[in-house]
Amino acid sequence: MPLYLDEIYFNTSNPENAPKGVALIQQALKNGFPPGVTLKAGPWGSNEEAKIVLILDIQDHSLTFDGFAKAVSSGLIAKRRLTPLVEWSAVEKAVG
Repeated sequence: MPLYLDEIYFNTSNPENAPKGVALIQQALKNGFPPGVTLKAGPWGSNEEAKIVLILDIQDHSLTFDGFAKAVSSGLIAKRRLTPLVEWSAVEKAVG
């Protein structure tokens, strides 16, 4: 199960973008993600940054490129940080 911490940052240069960005995320939550993408936890918001945080199981993250590229080009999303998550045993093995 390839888990990812998905941080999606809203473009807040225009105050109208935040509610539109939230609506975009709500639509994805309602209509589903691309094939091979499953929401495992979240969404959560941050009170320190204009972002939403999700934990996703992504079988092939290249399949998320098109939808995310469109969200960025729309001006609602500023950037995305997709961080792979591994079991602690994998960390121990890598350093041991």
